[in-house]
Amino acid sequence: MLKLATEVWDGKECRIEWSYKTCIEYFFCGGMERFLTREEKIRELESLSPPSRKKKIQELESLKKKKITGFSNTAVLIKKNYLNMNEKLRLLDIGSCYNPFSKFSEFSCIAIDLTPATEDVLQCDFLDLKVQKNTDKENTSEVNFSEESFDIIVMSLVLEYLPASEQRAVFCFKAWQLLKQYGLCIIITPDSKSVHHNAPMIKSWKAAFEKIGFKRVKYDKLTHLQCMAFAKVSRFSEKDITTCKSLADLLYIRQDFKSFAEDVSSTDDRSEEENHNICEQFLELPNESLF
Repeated sequence: MLKLATEVWDGKECRIEWSYKTCIEYFFCGGMERFLTREEKIRELESLSPPSRKKKIQELESLKKKKITGFSNTAVLIKKNYLNMNEKLRLLDIGSCYNPFSKFSEFSCIAIDLTPATEDVLQCDFLDLKVQKNTDKENTSEVNFSEESFDIIVMSLVLEYLPASEQRAVFCFKAWQLLKQYGLCIIITPDSKSVHHNAPMIKSWKAAFEKIGFKRVKYDKLTHLQCMAFAKVSRFSEKDITTCKSLADLLYIRQDFKSFAEDVSSTDDRSEEENHNICEQFLELPNESLF
């Protein structure tokens, strides 16, 4: 995985750079204020009667055309209070074999992985990790994190490697528990198809995150990646660690619906790049003289 991450994926629309730029834009360049102002306007519109809502929308569109924009006072205050509590942004990189975000001075990083590749990554099975309440006084586990203790949580090329959708639901819910309110959750998943090919899956993932207590802040479809950023908008969720598994059907990947008996030789769903990679793998077979 270390070789794959640093040699194969490095330079291919680098997911690390996308995540870094997204976090900087959100926390330091007005992203949080824009998001909170937008959410405030949406709530206001939802509270209005249809005639009043139509009039309000017209007013907002008029201001937009005149380029009269700005942040709400509430958004500015929330941002100010948020950054006053932080010297560096605390970042948790889940499924990180080599701690790539440690190179950025803006972050205080903790990287965890089931099988770490470098010494600065903590060995941890995130499925078994117990999120500690802020009132808990005892630490009985080797790796221990308290709820609402991180500003950023990154799950890059992680969720799609979990064999069961229920496990993906647990990962996402624990990320929500560990994030501070208005903190950012970065989700990156590989996808070399066209932007529309897996659009239903991405829409389903978005619905699952919203049911937990997130709202999507940013989305980009790159050539080989789906990149998403979600803000934690609610400190209280209707879900818990057991009922969050009911979201499993929403957090699906295409492989969930394929049986082992299917004809794996079919090339209908493979891109030219995937076919080329398979051919290269066969070239690496042992020499016939060894048999």
